[in-house]
Amino acid sequence: MSVLKLAGRGLTIAAPEKNLGLRALPTGALTFERVELPATARLGGDAGCDVRRIVNLARTAQAAVLVGVSRAVMEYAIPYAKDREAFDQAIAQKQGIAFKLAEMHIETESMRWLTWKAASQLEQGSDALKSCHHARSYAAAQCMWVADQGVQVLGGHGFIREHPVEMWYRNARTLSVLEGTLAL
Repeated sequence: MSVLKLAGRGLTIAAPEKNLGLRALPTGALTFERVELPATARLGGDAGCDVRRIVNLARTAQAAVLVGVSRAVMEYAIPYAKDREAFDQAIAQKQGIAFKLAEMHIETESMRWLTWKAASQLEQGSDALKSCHHARSYAAAQCMWVADQGVQVLGGHGFIREHPVEMWYRNARTLSVLEGTLAL
């Protein structure tokens, strides 16, 4: 792991980590050692900032991204299942596949509504802590489930890069743990 040290400033930036998904979002470690900043560098100036609101906004945004990943998987899996034939019949007509697709749709819509509720409460200035937490944690769990079901619908094709479902699966896994375990 290579490290960049900013001389005299006390900040060390580690090389980007190699993660399972989200290649467009590099992550790395920052180490602060005896860093001193002027008072003018304080987040929010003299008034400070509402960190709770920032966390709530981040959680809601993350839930929205997870909804997007889920929609992408679902909107790819449905036409695939309608086109892919097994035993002279589209696999979408098989009860096991049809139920998976229906449940993927239900879960994606549930995530979307929870995210909209959290965003609406934030927009209105209400206490949105629980709504933001629920939207993010539900979306994290269910997006992973939807992505897994998408891989299952595609069968062996779900694992090859010719189809984007494998990438969305990796991204769902990464996004679902990006913030770590959440507590109210």
